[in-house]
Amino acid sequence: MDQGGYRLELPEDGYEWRKYGQKFIKNIGKMRSYFKCQRSSCSAKKRAEWSTSEPNNLKVVYKGVHNHALPASESGSSQLGTSNANQYDLLTQVFGDRSTAH
Repeated sequence: MDQGGYRLELPEDGYEWRKYGQKFIKNIGKMRSYFKCQRSSCSAKKRAEWSTSEPNNLKVVYKGVHNHALPASESGSSQLGTSNANQYDLLTQVFGDRSTAH
């Protein structure tokens, strides 16, 4: 596996998420991260699964429905993915920063 700064980031979906957990699922051999919607009155959740041997094979699963509209973008742009506010560098959280390894 390339040690020179690979990144695994969740695709932007327009909502604001808060990560509340992460663990290795032994029987499927994958890491799993858990997220809740930032709004306390909303019960929507998502989880991200990926294999450490195939980090580009990312699966995101949603549970529940948001009970609110998409948050207004800070810059007024209607394009998703322009903000990195909810991008999680999941591989770095598991293996540490390898971008400085030579």
